[in-house]
Amino acid sequence: MKIAFKKLSSQSLHFEVNRDNAFFSGELTLKKSNLAQLNGTITGSISTPCDLCAEEVERSLNEEIAFYLSDGIYEGSNEWMDVVEVDHSIIDMNELLRSEIELIKSDYFCCKNCEGTSLDREF
Repeated sequence: MKIAFKKLSSQSLHFEVNRDNAFFSGELTLKKSNLAQLNGTITGSISTPCDLCAEEVERSLNEEIAFYLSDGIYEGSNEWMDVVEVDHSIIDMNELLRSEIELIKSDYFCCKNCEGTSLDREF
């Protein structure tokens, strides 16, 4: 799903995107002419390896997502810290979901079989 930045307004625009077993939904609201706020939730599940045994495990998701989107290079003050710059005035919701899933996967994860092992406590 792609959304043109110029389609956004001060009234929230609802979005929904699916990828595999993950579901991303929320709202986009224009805050300034080139800055929009995204508030959403990622639910469902992803397959991710345990960081200790590498066993693939289905991990449930219920993540609140909030950041700003800038139409082009963000040149504002530090007033908004979490800003994603959008190329060509098009917001690619599928790419944002993919990126958020990769961020979640990059967190340390230990499966139930490895929880409490001595290696787990070292991390």
